[in-house]
Amino acid sequence: MTVKYLTDQHGKTTDVQLSIDDYLKLLEKANELPEYVKEGIERGKQQARDGRTKSTAEVMRKYDKNA
Repeated sequence: MTVKYLTDQHGKTTDVQLSIDDYLKLLEKANELPEYVKEGIERGKQQARDGRTKSTAEVMRKYDKNA
């Protein structure tokens, strides 16, 4: 993969340039989810279908440091 960094007149990197083929490969790779993540999503969807959901307030109480 060939990557070109573009800079402004102050030398600050402003852009990255790569070939369309490399971009498409990178995009495809970025959209791949590990199997355990896909399984977790499916579990969550099933829990929602079963009505086993919690409100945001309920979830946040679990993480509230002042509680």
